[in-house]
Amino acid sequence: MVGGHDRGTMPQEDERLQPLATSIRSRGTALDALAQQLRTPAILEAFDKWNHNSWCTAVAGDSLVRLRLLTEQNFLVLETMGVVAVARYVFEVTIWLRLFALDRRYGLVYFDQLLATQQRFYEDTLAQLERESEWLKSLDEKETASSQQAINEIGSGTPKDDQAKRLAAALSAVSADIDAEASRRFSLYAEAARTNGYGFQAYLVETKALPPVRTALDAIATERETFDSMVTEETRALRPSRWQWRPMAQKVGRVDEYDYLYSFASKLLHATPASITTDHKNLDAAEMEMFLKYIDVALDDILALAAQYHPASGQIRSHDLGS
Repeated sequence: MVGGHDRGTMPQEDERLQPLATSIRSRGTALDALAQQLRTPAILEAFDKWNHNSWCTAVAGDSLVRLRLLTEQNFLVLETMGVVAVARYVFEVTIWLRLFALDRRYGLVYFDQLLATQQRFYEDTLAQLERESEWLKSLDEKETASSQQAINEIGSGTPKDDQAKRLAAALSAVSADIDAEASRRFSLYAEAARTNGYGFQAYLVETKALPPVRTALDAIATERETFDSMVTEETRALRPSRWQWRPMAQKVGRVDEYDYLYSFASKLLHATPASITTDHKNLDAAEMEMFLKYIDVALDDILALAAQYHPASGQIRSHDLGS
């Protein structure tokens, strides 16, 4: 066999794995209980976006909710892509919580990264909508030109009864060709354009979809300017020029975990030659066991890291409440 060998027994059939999967699923109760304690109405109402402790508590609570959902949805049947993706997600949550434990001001760094992520999302959305608008216009122009050509080709010499039938068939064929072309492109509005018409759909994109995105981008730009004026120079200095997980993992002593997890994830989740031309397309039982053990232990660590933000923990002192 090219690049691998037969893996034999499927991982989910290995009796060593089910107890680990059960342990991971069972953590959902603890994750949910602590999440509720970190997301009480009083805590949510007291949230201050310029206070690093507010962000640390909010991120801890929100991440527990997300992890509870992941443990519920991904471990009844063990599947390679799902397990590897959850392991990487769990790792990234631990990095944030360990950064918070290292320096609570990373809570405001999280806020800055949230704004940066939102800005990139809306910038990408804006670019996509602008491309869609131009593409829809081009299809409208193409349909108009093709329809006119079909009309011209019918000719005045054709009997009126045949002319009407041939024209209807020709225009229908033009529309079908344009619709078929549109269906092959990644588009948010191709389906709606088949009903609304390509020119009118372009108008709707420009007048209905684009303005809210531009407004959101303006609001985020203002928020980022406010961030720079509100937080201390020391906090701003914690921000990396470009967020990369490996340097962040180094800061909290988890670079070995990063190297292994991301190497595996890259190999399995990307369509590289090594992932395509191989029989090693799934984790074997030993590898699956290792990933499950990692997730199980990491969830325990996350619960411990998040518990320090519980109001009754005594670890958030009154003089920590300032930003």
